[in-house]
Amino acid sequence: MYEQICCENYKSDDEYGTMYKTNPETIVGKFLWLEGLNVIQHLEKIFAATSGDMYYHKKKYNPSEVWGFLEDGPFDSPEAMRRSFVFQQKENQAGFTIIQAITKRIMGVIMLSKDDPENLSIQLDAPILAPSHWDGQEQLEACFLLMDRLFANGYRRIQFSIDAEDGRTSKLVDRLGFTFEGCILKDQIIKGASRDSNVYGMLNSDWDRGARKALMRKLYGASTAQADELYNKKEAELDEQQRILLEQKEMEDQTEDKKNA
Repeated sequence: MYEQICCENYKSDDEYGTMYKTNPETIVGKFLWLEGLNVIQHLEKIFAATSGDMYYHKKKYNPSEVWGFLEDGPFDSPEAMRRSFVFQQKENQAGFTIIQAITKRIMGVIMLSKDDPENLSIQLDAPILAPSHWDGQEQLEACFLLMDRLFANGYRRIQFSIDAEDGRTSKLVDRLGFTFEGCILKDQIIKGASRDSNVYGMLNSDWDRGARKALMRKLYGASTAQADELYNKKEAELDEQQRILLEQKEMEDQTEDKKNA
């Protein structure tokens, strides 16, 4: 799947191979990479990409479109952003810089919060991107890559919690296949205003039963999704064979021990 989705030629394979050796925590997709947030390397460019200026965009935009529903922002300077929740993360949070795969340009950031490893649940926050990237493949893939990694690492539930008035993120959550679980009234006070929060959830069972395949079809096409399904089936068969062989070996060892006793 890595070769089909990311590495279309030997040049890109060499590039990603080198990157993995130097920066193994980077999550690589077809349209973008997710790199661990670093204030020295990423602050200036994330600020430029989300400040409303003509940074990789054809025209200026109002930065409140990006930051209006979030607890901080817009920001007057990179230093102001550095003091915000984006870079001043709590122990149960993590941030990833979104980097466009072809141009290597920094597009924005995506956050994880409310990590609860004891109960294997976590919150995924919507990618912070300029309006020109809304509804695009990059926005969808950034979420997919983190969701796929989280479920692969054993998480049982991923949630979205968004402002009930935030129609844009609500649309994204629907595209990702999350289930609406309810509305928490007067959940927070954001920038002096009361916020009702709509909560959405995705379970690992939903992911395995078809949500992952549906997202792969949206992002990479039906043929890639089918190939991925066949690959996973073969992997499951190999795991079962290994389990059976291990049990047989243990039984043989036990029989041999009894003979030698």
